[in-house]
Amino acid sequence: MKTQCEVVVNDILPGLRAAVSRELIVQYNMNQSEVAERLGVSQPAISQYLRKLRGNKLIENKEVSDGIKQLCSKIYAGEIGTTAISPELWNICRLAARINDCPLCFSNGRK
Repeated sequence: MKTQCEVVVNDILPGLRAAVSRELIVQYNMNQSEVAERLGVSQPAISQYLRKLRGNKLIENKEVSDGIKQLCSKIYAGEIGTTAISPELWNICRLAARINDCPLCFSNGRK
């Protein structure tokens, strides 16, 4: 059984990065290289996110979706740099957890 930290690092954060990548490409017409540079990951990672080979687990709800859209707006506008993105992703992850909507985090009765 995975610990909560392992679930976050292996499943949730990659899912959030994938959602952010898709949003930046679809809504802001950024290319994969631009997204990779802004997120501090490789272009092949972005390609894998888009093809759903990586980061395909995401808790979908309005709060998480709104958080992703707000983060993408900040990234696109240059209001947030690469080093500040991970804490922002963590805040979005905590949004899902706070409303008990994260079956990945709350499996086996853990909260």
